[in-house]
Amino acid sequence: MDVFVVEVVFCAIVFILSFLIYYRLRETYKLTEYKGLHYFSSTFLFLGLAYFLRFLVLILLYDQSDFGSIWDPRSLMVFSIAFMIYSSSASILYLIYSLAWKWSEVFRNEALLHSLAIIFAVISIIHRPISIFSIQIALLAILSVVIVLNYRSHEGDRKTVVGKVYPLYILLFLFWIFNLLLPFRVVSFDFRIGIYALSVAVLCIIGYKVLRKL
Repeated sequence: MDVFVVEVVFCAIVFILSFLIYYRLRETYKLTEYKGLHYFSSTFLFLGLAYFLRFLVLILLYDQSDFGSIWDPRSLMVFSIAFMIYSSSASILYLIYSLAWKWSEVFRNEALLHSLAIIFAVISIIHRPISIFSIQIALLAILSVVIVLNYRSHEGDRKTVVGKVYPLYILLFLFWIFNLLLPFRVVSFDFRIGIYALSVAVLCIIGYKVLRKL
């Protein structure tokens, strides 16, 4: 099976699942007006945007002869990388803040989250590829700490909205860990397929829990 086809299908699936989950979470947020769900739903909005652009770029760059007169492949690639880093960073930042918003008075304005995501994108473009990996590792490390702290502070709230969505944070953390390995060229095709399969499985589980049980 061609790597291109697999990646296009993977991006399309992640995009569709992310926006289905986002739509359902927004409906739940309107009913509960729980701010944490607003930030949590934004996680999937930006995750979906990142993979939607990745999907489009793969399609456009598949045959550069057809698009060479319209698109500059280099400019398109730089833009796509910057936007994907921005979107993925915003997604993780929203996930972190959906757990930590009650603790902080600093990030009451969501524009600050986007500013951080833009800064991360600029840094990654200037100093890639090590900076991309380092930023993702740092954000995931912060996320893991916040998940643990939040778990300890809500041990008696398992039947509340917080308690119901908490397992989803663990699944999302696993999703990012899986996909953190994909940029490395040494990753074999079979291993890449395994990561794609695990990632889709994680999102399917999240989608099932959100669409049917939340």
